[in-house]
This record gives sequence, C-alpha cells and structure tokens, in this order.
Amino acid sequence: MIVVPLKPHQLCWAFRIALLINLTVISWLAFTASKVQIAELATDKVNHFAAFFVLSYCLDRGFPGYNFFKFKFVPLFLYGVSIELLQSELAYREFSLWDLLADVIAVGAYWLVRKPFRQLVVARGSSSA
Repeated sequence: MIVVPLKPHQLCWAFRIALLINLTVISWLAFTASKVQIAELATDKVNHFAAFFVLSYCLDRGFPGYNFFKFKFVPLFLYGVSIELLQSELAYREFSLWDLLADVIAVGAYWLVRKPFRQLVVARGSSSA
C-alpha cells in the first residue's frame, strides 16, 4: 500500500487527471501515422491489454462511487469501438476485432482484481490507510 500526502478528494482528482493524460496519449498513439518507438509488450494485443487495464484503474479510482458496468465498462468499450472504427477509415490503420477483444478482456481483468487495486494507492488519513 502506498500512502500519498493527499486528501481523498485530491487523490480522486489526481486519478481523473491521470485518466485524461492516458486517454490523450492512447488516442494519439491510435491515430498517428508514424510508428512511435514505445516498448512493445510481446504483441500489440498486450499493449492494448495494458492500456485498457490502466484506463480501467484510473477511471475506477477517479470516479469511485459509480456503478462499474454502466459508468466504467460501457464507456471504455465504446472508446475501444470508436478507436477501431476511426482506424478503419485511416489508410495507415485497420479495424481489428482482436484489438477490441484485448480491450474488453483488460477491463474485465481489472474488474476481477479491483478490490486489492483500490488499496494500492490511498490518501493519508483515509479509512483505508
């Protein structure tokens, strides 16, 4: 457990900012024409899994009181579908159901381990610390 010197609402906002940064970077990587030199984790599908697992974590910690399926899984699924649909319109990208499946599996995997992950980083003075 990592205790950070923030109040619970400040930690919540920190995860919202992290979510925004991750969405920006992932979107840019998804739509850029040039091959960016990033660490390729075995295959592209592992990169998709890692990206959507991190998005799930940031979304869950940034909006803790919301229903996971309705307010977290569905928006992340729609984001993944949107990426694939937009990529299908780009000459240098293509639609991939395998990418979308990796995204969905990542969100589901996070859902399975969300309780211990919620305790990974806690605010000082919170009931979890």
